[in-house]
Amino acid sequence: MGLVVMGAQDLRAVDMTLTYDPAVLEAQDVAPGPLLTLDGSPVGVNRGLESGRVRAQFTRTAGSAGSGVVATVTFRALRSGVVTATVEALSLTTGTSTVRVPVAAVTRIRVAQ
Repeated sequence: MGLVVMGAQDLRAVDMTLTYDPAVLEAQDVAPGPLLTLDGSPVGVNRGLESGRVRAQFTRTAGSAGSGVVATVTFRALRSGVVTATVEALSLTTGTSTVRVPVAAVTRIRVAQ
């Protein structure tokens, strides 16, 4: 599952928390997406994978600009069903400020084994 940011300017850090139903899915990994890694600049990674919750902070010294995936979460299916994944918190840091981004919707994932 990818988390997409549109129109970023001088993006230096992404801090996110995502929740999901741990009866259906198990988080395996969370990694920085191509918007943070494509130019080859080093990305600092601080992640926490808990049952039902993924937390991640990605940091760069050089700013990134554009639109694209900033985080990719990999899940393992535990059983079939429909599960909701919710971005509970998302903050973006530029060279001048940190903005908490309001998240308007949840994502429904259909899981088939």
